[in-house]
Amino acid sequence: MAYVTSETGTSYKHLLGGPEVETLTKNVTLASGQVVKAGTLLSVADGKYSATAKAGEAVAIASEDYDASKADTAVTVYVRGQFNRNAVIVVDGDTVEAHEEELRKGGIYLTTEKED
Repeated sequence: MAYVTSETGTSYKHLLGGPEVETLTKNVTLASGQVVKAGTLLSVADGKYSATAKAGEAVAIASEDYDASKADTAVTVYVRGQFNRNAVIVVDGDTVEAHEEELRKGGIYLTTEKED
């Protein structure tokens, strides 16, 4: 099973951090009025997902870039796995480290990609 694929014109900044924790995805509804990039931390409220606000509880990571600026949109998110903390995106004024413990409780583990 391949964990990393390469496509011309697509870059995921090495979002996946390794195969040690099985990756699990889920299809969810991204609330309208937002555009998120692959790697964005997401929270859920009233059954809809949105970018995690500072002090919010992150429960998932966006798997791709999504545009829900005009309407609620069905998207795929990661709900379990090991991810590169340097590729995870948070809102301005927030940090990845502030969400690490809550992510770990849900099965999302962060690592740092080693430099060659």
